[in-house]
Amino acid sequence: MSTLQKNLAIICQNRKLPFVFEEAKAMGVEITFFYNDNESPPPEIPGVVRSIALPLFEDEDKALDIVMLENKVRRIDGVLTLFEPALDFAAKIANRLGLPFLPEFVVEQCRNKNMTRRVLHDNGLNTPSFIEIKEGEYPDIDQIKFPLVVKPTNGFSSQGVTRANNPDELRNAIDKVWEINRTQLKDFIYDKGGVLLESFIDGPEFAIETFSHRGEVTVLSIGDKGNGKGPYFEEGVYIAPADIDEKLRDEIVDEVRRAVKALGINEGPAHVELRIDQKQVPFVIEVAPRVGGSGISHYIVKASTDINFLQLVICHALGMEFPQKMGALVKAISTAGNYIIPVQGDGIFVEIDGLANVREKSEVEYVFEFMEPGHKILPYPHFSGYPGFILTRHTAHEACESFYNDLQKNLKIKYL
Repeated sequence: MSTLQKNLAIICQNRKLPFVFEEAKAMGVEITFFYNDNESPPPEIPGVVRSIALPLFEDEDKALDIVMLENKVRRIDGVLTLFEPALDFAAKIANRLGLPFLPEFVVEQCRNKNMTRRVLHDNGLNTPSFIEIKEGEYPDIDQIKFPLVVKPTNGFSSQGVTRANNPDELRNAIDKVWEINRTQLKDFIYDKGGVLLESFIDGPEFAIETFSHRGEVTVLSIGDKGNGKGPYFEEGVYIAPADIDEKLRDEIVDEVRRAVKALGINEGPAHVELRIDQKQVPFVIEVAPRVGGSGISHYIVKASTDINFLQLVICHALGMEFPQKMGALVKAISTAGNYIIPVQGDGIFVEIDGLANVREKSEVEYVFEFMEPGHKILPYPHFSGYPGFILTRHTAHEACESFYNDLQKNLKIKYL
C-alpha cells in the first residue's frame, strides 16, 4: 500500500530528535506537526508540510477543536505521539477520527502507575507491592517495609522518583513529590496527580521495546539500564542487547509479553522498564504505550537489530500493512547504546566540556544537545531536562560499556 499523499499528525515531538520525522519522510508521508503553543514556531523539519500550535495543556477542548478543523481542511490519516503527556490527547483525536490508536482507557491505565500495578497484580504478574496516597496523607509506618520508592502517580522522566530508607526520608520524599506534582507536572497530569509508594526491587534494570499486532507481542530488544540504588534515579545508560544469559532473557520476554497483553496494548509500540530481584525474578516497573525516549528507542532497535521500529509504528498509525513479520523475540546483530549525559549537580548551565572530542569518535553516530547556556538545573529529584544524548554502535556489549566509562570520566557539565 502506497504512503503517497498520506497525512500523519504528529503531536508534540521533541524537535531536536529527528527520527520520527526522517522515517515518515523516507516513507513518502506528509506530516502535520501539532506543537505546544508555549514553544516557538518550529524551523524547517524533514517531512513537515505544516506546523500548527495547540494549547494542549492549557485548553484541551480548544486544542481538540483546532485539530478537528484542520482535518476538514486536509484529512488526517493517522495520529502519532512519542511524548508521554500527549498520549491521552492523541487517543482522543484518533477516537474522534476513527483512526488506529489504543483506547483511551488503555492509555490511562498505563500512564497511571497505580492502575498499572493493579492490572499487573490482578493478572498474576510480578509487581512491587504498592500503596497510593492522597495529598496530605501519610502511610501507617507500622505497616511499611523499607526501603520504598516514592514517585508521582502520573509522572515521567524519573521526576520525583526517590528511595526512602526510613520514616523521615519517606515523609520528606512524599512532600517533595507533592511539590513536583503542583509545579513541574501540573500542566501535564490534568489534575490526576497522586503519590505512589512501592517496594524497592534491588537489582539491575532493563528497558524492553515491544511491538504488538492483533494481540501478538514481539520483543524487539532488551537493553541494560544499569543498577541504580538511589536515592534518586537519574537516567544513565541504555545498552542493547543486554548482557544476560538465555534463561533470564526468556523469562524477561515472557513477563513483558504477558504484561503488555494484560494492559491491553494489542496494537502498536510499548516501552517497558523492568527490574530483576535478588532471586532473578523479573518485576515490571513501568509500561508506556509509545516509542521510548522521543525516538531514542527507535535508534536502539534499528541499530542493534536492523528492524525499522518507527516504520512499523507509522504503518500502524496509517492503517497499513507491515513490511515484515516477526516472532516473539527479534535477534540482535550488533550492540547499540545511548549515553545519557548526567546533570552532575545543579546551577546555571554553561556547556558540556569535552563534547567536541567525542564527536570525532568512530563509535559515535549521533550527538544531541538539549540545553542552552543559562538554563537553570534544579537538584534531583526535580527534573530539569537532559543535557544531551550520545548514540553509539559497537561490536560487543563490553566495548560499549568501556566507551561509556570513558565518557563518564571525560565529560563535565560547567555551571555558573
